[in-house]
Amino acid sequence: MKKFALFLIIAVIAAAIAVSGFELFSISDEYTGEEQISSEMDRYDPAISAASEVPTAAASEAGTAAVTSVAAPSSAPAPIQRPTVNQSIAGLQSDVNPDVVGWLTIPGTRINYPFVLAADNSYYLRRDIHGNQAQAGTLFMDYRCAGDFSDFNTIIYGHNMNDKSMFGELSMFDDPDFFAGHRDGTVFLKDRTYKLAFFAYMTVDSQDSVVYAPEAGPQEFYGYAGTHASVYYEPDARYAVLTLSTCSYAYNGARGVLLAALYPM
Repeated sequence: MKKFALFLIIAVIAAAIAVSGFELFSISDEYTGEEQISSEMDRYDPAISAASEVPTAAASEAGTAAVTSVAAPSSAPAPIQRPTVNQSIAGLQSDVNPDVVGWLTIPGTRINYPFVLAADNSYYLRRDIHGNQAQAGTLFMDYRCAGDFSDFNTIIYGHNMNDKSMFGELSMFDDPDFFAGHRDGTVFLKDRTYKLAFFAYMTVDSQDSVVYAPEAGPQEFYGYAGTHASVYYEPDARYAVLTLSTCSYAYNGARGVLLAALYPM
């Protein structure tokens, strides 16, 4: 009986090790797959100059206040003449996937990816840019948003991956010091380019009726951000907004969102 019990214990331990090993292999395989897709996309990375045309707001003063606020740029940048068609985005649409809308890049982070738009918010949740099953998914716009960024609030979702890929670094903007040093980003579309001026990071519920509303008005949206953000810079309310959203572990159903004003270039 003792030998049988010992054998049973050994068998259970061996099975647990095998299952754990398989899960670790699966996770590793998923990360490898994401890296391969990312490397494949490198040749489409829009390489045109993205020098900031938006004055960077002064760094926030050190302090313990939950919300940091500084003055907005005194004036918006004048539009700059750009090529009519961004060949990198056109290439992605023709060579890889017609669902591609554009490319998002945030200097100083790993966030440098194309993003897509589908008929719902579930298709690319666990599919790569080719439509193949992938845990990391693809950055995707809210299906209710216009692909030409004509809504006041354009929303892009991405997974909070443990290896910091996709939107795994978005939560770093909850740190005022990190935020102060990473105020700018760029969105490349096929026919235009936007400079991003990040102005707020906040943690919200996944069903938040203001943050996740493409049709939200400027007064309501900016006012809401000012009272709910953990880090906040006074934005230029004349401009539309880009909302970047990912899962947060702050509480069940929490989402971390990074907000940016969209300045046409």
